[in-house]
Amino acid sequence: MTAARGSDQPPEPATGVTAAGVAPGREALVSLVPYFLKLGTIGFGGPVALVGFMHRDLVERRRQVTEDTYRLALAFAQIMPGPLAAQCAMRVDRTRGGYRSAG
Repeated sequence: MTAARGSDQPPEPATGVTAAGVAPGREALVSLVPYFLKLGTIGFGGPVALVGFMHRDLVERRRQVTEDTYRLALAFAQIMPGPLAAQCAMRVDRTRGGYRSAG
């Protein structure tokens, strides 16, 4: 990839590794796994409450996920069969970390 015009950031190396030496998908995965483990362990209130907690924590407090990304993940989770909170978490992770992190 090349840097955007007018950007002070150097272009990413062709190997897909960030300046910190971590693959972009792995970096996103490392930052989200502890959060989802904690939420799954102590979260209660059903799927609607859990997706509310995820919005508050990931979008508003930590700012790890944009509002648009979260809304897309929630909409995707609502049309998929299975538990709402789990589907939403997998879609957020897939969006942040790529196919390898959500698979």
